[in-house]
Amino acid sequence: MDEILRFGPHSRLSGVLTGTRSDGAPILVLPSAGLIPRAGPFRLHVELAHRLARHGIRTFRYESPGVGETPRLKGCGPREAALEAIGTLHRETGQTRFVVGGVCSAADAAWMAAQDDTRVGGLVMIDGISFIGPWFHLARARDVLRRGPQAWPGIAARLVRRLPPGGRAGGDSSMYREWPSQAVARRQFTGLVERGVRSLWIFTGGYTDRFLHPRQFYWGLGAGTRDPRVSMRYWPDCDHTFYARSHRERLLDTMEAWLTGIAWSADTTPVDSRPSAVEEAAA
Repeated sequence: MDEILRFGPHSRLSGVLTGTRSDGAPILVLPSAGLIPRAGPFRLHVELAHRLARHGIRTFRYESPGVGETPRLKGCGPREAALEAIGTLHRETGQTRFVVGGVCSAADAAWMAAQDDTRVGGLVMIDGISFIGPWFHLARARDVLRRGPQAWPGIAARLVRRLPPGGRAGGDSSMYREWPSQAVARRQFTGLVERGVRSLWIFTGGYTDRFLHPRQFYWGLGAGTRDPRVSMRYWPDCDHTFYARSHRERLLDTMEAWLTGIAWSADTTPVDSRPSAVEEAAA
């Protein structure tokens, strides 16, 4: 079921292609998440690949430059590696449709690749791009009030410690992520939806410095989030890497159902076989 494919500059990158060819089904491309090797958090990518193989959906998992034993490559970052992976898979398999994504930086690489390559027909965005706004601040204020006055001094002290010497707010995860401005992100997202790109968005409770309320999704990315080709779930009980087995099972079940529930037709626009809508599920 597994095949090693080399790609990228001087073929110095490599990944594992799992599964057998199935007409119409896309290949799911899973870049490494952060500094975690291509097996994924707690072997999440491996388990997902084996599940999807039973449905005739192939999976390609790889490590971005500088992760694990993969060397850093001049001029080849996460964006370029994702595009190189798609190009190699297209040449080696003849596949023209790809779903790209994963957790954290893998979601960022998918977002960037989708802007450049129209062969990306689907995105999996787990704790992906998001923007703090009124709903975030409302949720945080509500949490502070719920804790009671005895907790307020400690909360205030933690917020002050997070301020850099200049006094400006900082220290959240967006400082380490390659994101466009909100205005640009909205335009990009609208373009992807109009192009027919399907997307599954999942936000976890391990992402509290960026996402605290499901309505942030619409506020951040605009009307495109309400398109039937977009699905969103908010799981505040899950951590960022899905440490608990039950949480990983939920994620695996959700991704399996989402990918197999779409009838990926041979034309440019994938057709969803299920009635779908943006799902804002807050616990």
